[in-house]
Amino acid sequence: MRSFVFCVLSFVLSLSTVALPVTFAAEDATEYSLRYKFTPAEFVHYDVDSQNTIEVQLNQDKENTKNSTNTLKHYRVIWVDEEGNGTLETMIDRVQMSVQFDDQVPATFDSKLPKEKDLKQFEKIRGTIGKASRIVYTPLGKVVTKDGKPETQTSGFLIPLPENQVKIGDSWKEEYDVEVSVGKTLRKKVPIHRIFTLDSVENQIAVITFKTKILLRLNDPKLGLQLIQKTPSGTIKLDLDRGIIISQDVSLDKAQVGVFEGQGAMRAVSTRIETLVDPASLAQKDADPIKK
Repeated sequence: MRSFVFCVLSFVLSLSTVALPVTFAAEDATEYSLRYKFTPAEFVHYDVDSQNTIEVQLNQDKENTKNSTNTLKHYRVIWVDEEGNGTLETMIDRVQMSVQFDDQVPATFDSKLPKEKDLKQFEKIRGTIGKASRIVYTPLGKVVTKDGKPETQTSGFLIPLPENQVKIGDSWKEEYDVEVSVGKTLRKKVPIHRIFTLDSVENQIAVITFKTKILLRLNDPKLGLQLIQKTPSGTIKLDLDRGIIISQDVSLDKAQVGVFEGQGAMRAVSTRIETLVDPASLAQKDADPIKK
C-alpha cells in the first residue's frame, strides 16, 4: 500500500462553496478597484511554507504520510506595455522538503545541497529549481501568454481580480477545468468553480476570501481521489497601493472513501502560507539549514 501512497503524494505535489457576504446595519458603500501594478525591473520575493498529510486506511491497516516544504521563489517584471500588462519572469530559488512515512526517519531534500545527495524520489523537484518561466499577465491577473504561447485559461500564480469596482461583500468568480485520468490514455475535463469575496479593506490592504467547488458529480472514487486536493479555501491580502499580493493563507481538509476497489479511505489535510518578503532578508534565510 505504501507504493500507492507515494504515487498519490507525487501526483498531489506535481505543483486555492461560495462565501456569503455578511450584511451589517451600517454598510461600507465605498467601491474599490482591485488591480495588479507591475513596475519594470521590480523583483518580488515570497516565502512559502506548506504542510501536507495523507492518511490512508484499508481494513485495520493505516498509514500516514507527512510532507513539509519550504520554498523561496520570486518573479521579476521584465516589461510593462501601454495597457499595463506585465511580462513576468518567475523562478523557484530554493526548496527544502521532508517526507515521512508513519514513524520512519524522514526523507529530506535541500536544493542547496549537492545533486549527488538527492534521493531518487526528489529528482523532479530538483529539475524545477532555477528554471525561469515567462508569463504575461493583465492587471486583472489573467494570463495572456506563458512562455510565448497563448493561454486558454486564467491559470497562474496570481488570483483573478474583478473587472468592475467592488464593495465590501461583493464577489466574483473563476471557472476552469481540471483533467483527470479515466483510463490508460483517456482523460476527462472536470469543471471547477471558485468564488472570491472582498471581505474587508483597511489601510489600503484588501482582504479577499475564496472557496472552491467541483461542478461535476463524481461517482467514481478513483476520480474523486485525483481531485482530493483541488478544492481549497483561503484568504489573500492585496496591497492596493502597490498592486501586489502580500500574503496567501490556504487550507484544505478532504476525504475520499472507496479508493481501493470500493474499500478503504483517504484523507488529505494541507496548509500553505505564502508571505511577501524583503529581498534584504533572504541572504540569511537562504543560508538556513533544512527545517525539521
